Amino acid sequence: MPDLSRRSVLRTGALAAVGAGVAGAAGAAGAASAAGVPPRPAAGTIRVLTWNIYRGGTGVGADNLPLLLDQLVALRPDVYLAVETYGAGDRIARELTRRGGKGRFTGIKITDAAPGSDNLWIFTHLPVVRVHPKPVGGTHIGDFNLGGARVRLPGRRELDAFVLWCNYTNPWDGYLIDENAAAIRAGLTPRHSPADVVHAGRRQTAHVDEVVRRHLPAMTGGDDVPIIIGGDLNTLPAADWSAANAGAPNHFGMAYDLTATKVLTDAGFVDTFRAIEPDVAVEGRTWSPLPTERLITPQRIDMIFAKGAVRVHDAATVDARLAQHGPGTFYSDHAAVWTDVSVA
Repeated sequence: MPDLSRRSVLRTGALAAVGAGVAGAAGAAGAASAAGVPPRPAAGTIRVLTWNIYRGGTGVGADNLPLLLDQLVALRPDVYLAVETYGAGDRIARELTRRGGKGRFTGIKITDAAPGSDNLWIFTHLPVVRVHPKPVGGTHIGDFNLGGARVRLPGRRELDAFVLWCNYTNPWDGYLIDENAAAIRAGLTPRHSPADVVHAGRRQTAHVDEVVRRHLPAMTGGDDVPIIIGGDLNTLPAADWSAANAGAPNHFGMAYDLTATKVLTDAGFVDTFRAIEPDVAVEGRTWSPLPTERLITPQRIDMIFAKGAVRVHDAATVDARLAQHGPGTFYSDHAAVWTDVSVA
């Protein structure tokens, strides 16, 4: 079987790419009622989904996109924050409109590039109040990495939805942690120091810091509107790997002072998955469902954060094929992540 690892492809260069008001969890994360199918959202909530679909849905095979679209429809998003859309945007909007049961979906192309290079999109059936201006003036972030739109919810409430992609970097903190785990499991000394692991995530930290400090205030105009931001951060959650969680399953006693997601939580954002599943033993792995990337340690690199008058009702990941598709490889090298929220 050929190596389908996206990390391996990226290492060759073949894909080098151009709170305070947040309420606590309202319930336990619902188990899927069937393979690949989450429970229906509760009345009065909206479902926000983020999913990196891997080369426009073709990363695991040329005939994969129709199956992936079946899964996307089954996830029932109200707002879909799409990563690696790469030419599939129009088809996604069409299928969600045709089969989503929620009316017409608007596809907002965030990355201003030709099909095949159009990384980020946002899809929603909710009224779009405004598409936020592109991020400008920073060092790390452009529209390949970040974009957003303001949508109107029932009751004339509004929500700012942003999609984010942080660059993968080599060495990558997730792999260094996993290599240390392999050494510990074998009775050996870990190869990588805690400082080396933290240093490996410095670019993702710089990305998130620029997003939080510069771009979100500029793009929203400083309006006091609740924010959801989700996507592929290409780093692990800082809180999951704190010293308090060193004894968690598959952590092997390790702790690291990771910094990227801490920028978000320090700014008042809530990790919606952890709002529902505070026990780190519930791993929420998103990297990777592919058999070529079954790592020892939990790699939760796709996340959704909320800030403001947002109440988190439910959240989970999906990495299982729909039963109707039978056994086989999952549709992407990333699991999907959804969260159900309401806005006061």
